[in-house]
Amino acid sequence: MKSIKSILLATLILGLIAVPISSYAKQSFTLAGPPDWLVGGGDDTTYDWQDDDPETPWGIERVFNGAYYGDQYTTAVQVAILDSGIDLDHPDLMTNIAWAVDATGGGDPDDKNGHGTHVAGTIGAIRDNNGVVGMYANVQIYAIKVLGASGRGDWDDLITGIHLAMEGPDGVVGTEDDADVISMSLGASGDPGEDVHNAIIDAYNSGITIVAAAGNEGDGDGTTDEYSWPAAYDEVIAVGATDKDDTIASFSNSGPFLDFAAPGVSIYSTYKNGGYDTLSGTSMACPHVSGLVALYLAMGGQRDPATVKDWLINNALDLGEPGWDLSLIHISEPTRPLYISYAVFCLK
Repeated sequence: MKSIKSILLATLILGLIAVPISSYAKQSFTLAGPPDWLVGGGDDTTYDWQDDDPETPWGIERVFNGAYYGDQYTTAVQVAILDSGIDLDHPDLMTNIAWAVDATGGGDPDDKNGHGTHVAGTIGAIRDNNGVVGMYANVQIYAIKVLGASGRGDWDDLITGIHLAMEGPDGVVGTEDDADVISMSLGASGDPGEDVHNAIIDAYNSGITIVAAAGNEGDGDGTTDEYSWPAAYDEVIAVGATDKDDTIASFSNSGPFLDFAAPGVSIYSTYKNGGYDTLSGTSMACPHVSGLVALYLAMGGQRDPATVKDWLINNALDLGEPGWDLSLIHISEPTRPLYISYAVFCLK
């Protein structure tokens, strides 16, 4: 089982720290985004996995190993993005937004922060020879707002968001419009309790694959464990972050709860107000896996979380010894191990 310890997550851009409040009703969580000094960046190094497609950001190039095919399928797959909302008028996203709802009670699912829009672009920006293209360019996006403009949210709103994802637009669990994937680039210190976990379990048992950011309080020492919820739950696929050199990002949490790592450093994607921006964090790594799961389902994969995870394991680049093992934070520094199983940054 995934063991549980407490961490603090830095919020996107503002660098604020989420401190858990003892009362469950007021306990909050924040975006699993990066400290402000991690925003932006990039380099001019060329890699064998790069392609000539101007719409594919480097992270998507890396996942597809330079042979992008995320626009070759049209099967309806619904990905619920539980985040700060999405820019509903963004030209690279609006075609794929099938449903938008505000679980915070504010009545406005539009993104006032930018984080959710960035996540959405990596998952499902359209193919239009402009801007960026997502992991699955024909996905159906459910924009479920659980975070406010500041990047903070309440656990009860997250529970509401999970239930909305399970029900889909028709409000009925077990119908064709239920979400197939839940993507959560958010997290907090401390186990929020059985209500949140029970909602996760219900979604998992309904056939939804749940993916979450592993958190950004890594200390660069793979022998230490830094945990984040909901990623630490057994039913959730926890995703850490890598850079262009297949190196685990220094900010990425480590610990036996981690399942995969994916590109999360200097990721270019859609942003609020119809724009684009480059951000870093496990928040940016998570949607690479969420979008890949959607593509797997579009290709005819079985809608079963355990089967999905097996497919990811069997089709990912395995770091270190075969199977779940102690891989390296830096390939050149074998004395610095990181608990990580597989890296989904390269399909075989």
